[in-house]
Amino acid sequence: MRSESQFLDIEVGAPAREKLRLRLEVRADGFIKSGELTGVGCRETLALMLEMRKQLEGCLLMNVALPKGNSHSAMLLRELVLRAQGRWQFPYQQEELCHCRAVTTAKVDAAIIGGCHTVEGVRVTTSANTACGACRTDIVNVIEYRLKQS
Repeated sequence: MRSESQFLDIEVGAPAREKLRLRLEVRADGFIKSGELTGVGCRETLALMLEMRKQLEGCLLMNVALPKGNSHSAMLLRELVLRAQGRWQFPYQQEELCHCRAVTTAKVDAAIIGGCHTVEGVRVTTSANTACGACRTDIVNVIEYRLKQS
């Protein structure tokens, strides 16, 4: 009896910055049969990708270590691994996060990846949370989710 492999092809990125792609063949027992991590990014991103590539073949997918730190590179690689493991649960699902200013969730997330790790930083960068304030909790949740694995 032959066990089936699962093929994963996942892309993540920051607008006009990094773009990462992970392709994996995962056996039914959860071990990575083959893996390819490619991307475009800064020196730090490329260095983290090189380290991660060493983990990709012959190991259990759930044992791939998440990159530590709050840099944009670490956040994007964590997202990539968590998506591959089926553990990515972004805390806000609607397209628009700030309804008063019509600021998209993607714009808020990009600001956080880019270094805005406080509500005030997100506010200045995106204009989200500058009117009624109802989206503050959602912004806090996204910041905490992005930073929690560091």
